[in-house]
Amino acid sequence: MNVPRRCAPALAALLAASAWWLSPIGAGASALAATTVDQGEVCIACHDDIASEVGLPVAHPPARDGDCSSCHKPHAARNAGLLLERPAILCVGCHGEIAAELDRPMLHEPVAEGRCTDCHRPHGGSHEGLLAAPGVDLCATCHEVVADWQTRPNRHSPFRNGRCADCHEPHASEHPRLATKSGGAVCAKCHPVSTKFRSVHGGYPVEQADCRQCHDPHASAQAGLLQPEVHAPFAEGDCRTCHVASGSQAPFELNQTQDRLCGECHAEAVEENRSAAFPHVAGGGSNCAACHNPHAGQGQGLLHSRTNELCLSCHDPGGSASGLEGRFETHADLECSVCHAPHGGDRPLLLAENPIELCSTCHSHQHAITHPLGQGVLDPRNGQAMDCLSCHGLHEAAHDKYLYRDGRRDLCIGCHKSKGIPR
Repeated sequence: MNVPRRCAPALAALLAASAWWLSPIGAGASALAATTVDQGEVCIACHDDIASEVGLPVAHPPARDGDCSSCHKPHAARNAGLLLERPAILCVGCHGEIAAELDRPMLHEPVAEGRCTDCHRPHGGSHEGLLAAPGVDLCATCHEVVADWQTRPNRHSPFRNGRCADCHEPHASEHPRLATKSGGAVCAKCHPVSTKFRSVHGGYPVEQADCRQCHDPHASAQAGLLQPEVHAPFAEGDCRTCHVASGSQAPFELNQTQDRLCGECHAEAVEENRSAAFPHVAGGGSNCAACHNPHAGQGQGLLHSRTNELCLSCHDPGGSASGLEGRFETHADLECSVCHAPHGGDRPLLLAENPIELCSTCHSHQHAITHPLGQGVLDPRNGQAMDCLSCHGLHEAAHDKYLYRDGRRDLCIGCHKSKGIPR
């Protein structure tokens, strides 16, 4: 075995410390006492990179105290880094307060996957809590949207000062988005209800609502941290256009049914939905607010969130709604509305055009040499006209090019059975 010269003394000490295991049982205790080693000194003799970490302002107590074997095995282990256990199990062994949080319904992804060292330094660091980077910088390593927020002229004070934990739990929460409290209760910690607060909001009891319906909790180009797109009546402060008076018993009620109210200004969209052969679930404009925010929104159309995120909040069972990997991947990073009619249409799956024309807008070369398609070519499996969806999935399928079956043979034999060769 070749050992670096600088590690030879450390190896000798480690071997001497190990000798008690081989001594007679009766002599075990005395052998152990005689071979006690300074773990910090012995380990750092080889692992000098750790020495620089331990010397940082915030040190992990076991590393600071030279108690390396509280986390590592000195000879061999099943886990990377010679750890006694997988990182998540090892960390909660001491940090019981974290273990107590793991029953909460919302887990931060690194926590759920046991990736403690994504956020924390295991030996020492420069930031409180052994964080790998300060506040916002750490969050930005995963949450790319943070960079966009930082360019906006109006930034929420906690975000601007790197205090993400003022509003978000770092490990687990009872509330969506790892919020420390539900809805407006998070905001009420710093923005208590007062006469001025009520006056700015037209006298309506907005503390009962979710502040994010109007405000961006991180940053905005709009004054007052308003969402980037603002509904005209809301921008003009004319709440009575849609709502009953603020002093009524139910001040958030609409002054008429939603389809009639929205239809006064958006008649085309409401009628498109009402008369479509395949309407979106918000049929007849009866539930426009399922997708659109009536006050302010993230983008065009006052959508609650970006198009794909919004669609996947419903059309991703087992995925976005649960935090698990979902069924529906975005096709070639396109927005859902490129292929689907958001209010409704004359085709199944709310497709904006028939599948052949729709796919040809991007895949023109493939359709110059394609399998015969159209009304004159019937799929023998179902008697329907062959189109792109006869063989390809829109979002996901088991094989390359979104094919339902292996395109080298199995896909073709599904229709051309007479051409199959027995295996």
